[in-house]
Amino acid sequence: MPDDKKPILVIDDEEGACEFIKSFLEDREYTVITALNGKDGINIIKEKNPSLVFLDIRMPEMSGIDVLAELKNQNINTNIILMTGMQEGEELDKAKSFGVKGVIKKPIELMELSAIIKEHIQ
Repeated sequence: MPDDKKPILVIDDEEGACEFIKSFLEDREYTVITALNGKDGINIIKEKNPSLVFLDIRMPEMSGIDVLAELKNQNINTNIILMTGMQEGEELDKAKSFGVKGVIKKPIELMELSAIIKEHIQ
């Protein structure tokens, strides 16, 4: 059983992606919360103080970059892993400038997801 009792948050507008990660992590006895948009994600971060946040960079209404900027504006520090289908580019560079802990490429590889969890939650 994982030592850390704080939940892991997945913020992605694609419900299937949220459920995929949630199912994988719950099978490993982690508590997982999902949010389908950035605004809900920020509220959950404030309320639950998750140990790790998986944040999609491209979402409608409030992008991952917008979420990162809002967290910075509110002086909220949390461990964030970006999820993206992009290889490189200005948008990804801007997101990285907010001090994210890592980037995981979509489609998500389960071995990579496991490695990130082990690295950031122990």
